[in-house]
Amino acid sequence: MAPRRFLLALFIAATTCATLAVHAQEQLTGMFRLTRQTTEIVGPEFAEALDEIVSKDEQLEWQVYVPESYDSQRPAGLFLFVDPDGHGRMPDQWQQVFANHNIIWAGVRRTQRKTTELRRVWQAILGSRAIAQDYAIDLQRMYVGGSLGTVPTAINTMLTANEFSGAIYVRGSFYSSELDPDQLQALQRKYHVFITGTNDEKKGQIRSDYEKYQKDGIANVKLIFEMQRLGAMPSPENMDEAFRFFDSRLRH
Repeated sequence: MAPRRFLLALFIAATTCATLAVHAQEQLTGMFRLTRQTTEIVGPEFAEALDEIVSKDEQLEWQVYVPESYDSQRPAGLFLFVDPDGHGRMPDQWQQVFANHNIIWAGVRRTQRKTTELRRVWQAILGSRAIAQDYAIDLQRMYVGGSLGTVPTAINTMLTANEFSGAIYVRGSFYSSELDPDQLQALQRKYHVFITGTNDEKKGQIRSDYEKYQKDGIANVKLIFEMQRLGAMPSPENMDEAFRFFDSRLRH
């Protein structure tokens, strides 16, 4: 294994355990912006290993929503969203859904005009580490989401960081017939929700990819089809259904 890949592998293993640690500081609730450098999240050695992908000196940003009911004695779930518009803000009407399910939102904010797929993936992963430094996170309830062109990022994030156990794909999908056996097995262990609607021009492709997932033995998939007009972001009811599907695995 090349030195760089070896360092990245060490980073994944080390920081997966580190997500259990919570810094002793004031824990904000509500909507706020989190800004942090890679070095602050993973330390200088791993930040150096990631420097060509995400600069160790850059201020990364995530738009965060923590329910007012957050309690460190009751670890929260985490939903990382890769926003195709780069704003990262959660729709206000979703707040009650996230409170009901005890889930923290972290939306990736784009700080550069151009970005690579690999950078998107690592900013999502670093976001999960940054949140877990400040909040008690339930490692069994870590999810990722993407919309339109960022759906592949959500899938690649799950394949890179094993602790993400479910993903929501909004108005977009992605299927590859070139998955290696390990990647396929990883997707088979995880939960997937596709959200589309009657006015979504990609609905046919999404349904086709949903069926290909099932054909490839990825059984934990759910298709949510909105009969009313689907907005840029799903309705609160759609998100509630997706989270209930994810959490159903914990009752098995």
